Amino acid sequence: MSISRFYTLFWIIYFPLCIAFYDSISFQYIDEFLTLGLIFFTFISLKKNASKKGIREVRAYVVIMVLYVIYSLLMAVNVSNAVWQDLQQQVRPYAVFYCTWLLAPEFTKRQKSIILNTMAVTIVAYIVLTLSGRLSFYGQAFVTPVTGQLALVMAMAFFCFKPKTKKNIIISILILTIGLLSAKSKFYGEYVVFIAIVCFLHKRIRFASLKTMVQLAVLTGAVIFFTWEKFNAYYVEGFGEERLQEMARPATYAVGMEILSDYFPFGPGLGTFACHAAAVYYSPLYPKYELDNYWGLTKENPMFLADCFFPVLAQYGWVGVLLFCVFWYRRIRGMRNIVDERYYKMGLMCILALALESVADTSYLSGKGMGFFMLLAICLNANKVNGSDEYRLK
Repeated sequence: MSISRFYTLFWIIYFPLCIAFYDSISFQYIDEFLTLGLIFFTFISLKKNASKKGIREVRAYVVIMVLYVIYSLLMAVNVSNAVWQDLQQQVRPYAVFYCTWLLAPEFTKRQKSIILNTMAVTIVAYIVLTLSGRLSFYGQAFVTPVTGQLALVMAMAFFCFKPKTKKNIIISILILTIGLLSAKSKFYGEYVVFIAIVCFLHKRIRFASLKTMVQLAVLTGAVIFFTWEKFNAYYVEGFGEERLQEMARPATYAVGMEILSDYFPFGPGLGTFACHAAAVYYSPLYPKYELDNYWGLTKENPMFLADCFFPVLAQYGWVGVLLFCVFWYRRIRGMRNIVDERYYKMGLMCILALALESVADTSYLSGKGMGFFMLLAICLNANKVNGSDEYRLK
């Protein structure tokens, strides 16, 4: 099977089963199996002339994770089962990114249409099933992050796969507008960022430019304005002395900073804090830092224990935070080489969407975030060398 055909099939399975109907199907390991299939396919399909720089970075990542597993088992802050379970979740986004980055799929016009048609059918089916009452989220219909994620991923794919015309820009925004039905604050922020990038970003971002800094400040202000209710509740009033004693999410951020200091420099290890494994195998850090009395963070009710991504970085210590920053610095640096404006804009949107999602969601580590990482890798591989079909990795 060719690389482009494999990824076309991957999207056909991924979009409906890992985003739209993931919470409705009885088999909820589909994202793990898709990731394993992608890794296996990469091993058998990777060409010998693949970028040496890309291979070196992947090898470095594998070595780092192996060392963190050994460190976590030796630290034994939580049981070994928690380490192994958390490992598969922590590896998933980077495995999806690196595999797609190395394989560099190039879709034909027909394959792009198949992917977009699958997305359109999935969204229509999701809306119909929701209106019929067959799908709900805690008794609610569209008021769920899924609606926003479906609309955002399809809008981004549509913008990349279609020629740059005013008509297609309008269509991509209309697709995105469906996500407003989610009534989620973070989607409002993503909506503002998408429109700003698509309609008002005419030049490459130069972080050394004062004008760019002012524009980014204005954009940040606009995002905060449209998400103020939740932003204020969690990250302004939420960090106040009185509210901090009763709100799980701000408390998780605050304790995460303490953990970075107490377990300097490598952190307490995998499966210990703010992740799904720390809930399944209730981490001793929660009683230690007196978080086991917070509603949603208790052993009996850990529903908010893995509620946002950034606190998870406390598991890796300051060294892990630095490595996380290095990874994203390399992605931002690589974006400077993207020639096609469509892919540059959507690559930037992938990074910003993941950043916004990570503040108050764990999409970064879940199957729902895999689409962002695949699209980012596709955008970074958008340049062709001398007009040939060979892609370059930077």
